[in-house]
Amino acid sequence: PAIPPGLQAVFSGPGQQPFIDLVWAPVSDVDLAGYNVYRHVEGAGAVRVNRELVKAPAYRDVGVEAGKRYLYSVTSVDARGNESAHSEEAGEAVP
Repeated sequence: PAIPPGLQAVFSGPGQQPFIDLVWAPVSDVDLAGYNVYRHVEGAGAVRVNRELVKAPAYRDVGVEAGKRYLYSVTSVDARGNESAHSEEAGEAVP
């Protein structure tokens, strides 16, 4: 499948539980089943953060901690379970 383009990460959460919203351009493959979202901190390996395939080109990561910078990438998965290469990374810091 095609690599998801245009990944962006935006922090939100002053006065509430912090989270990072991710958005990317949808993949137009006709057999697209969904997306996987990967996260890591500097110097660590990327770990998938979604349990089930993400159906829309957006994801909210509520598992973030203050004082850390996170890097994200996204892959697309087709109906046969094939996974694309990782997208370009997008990073965001949690104050």
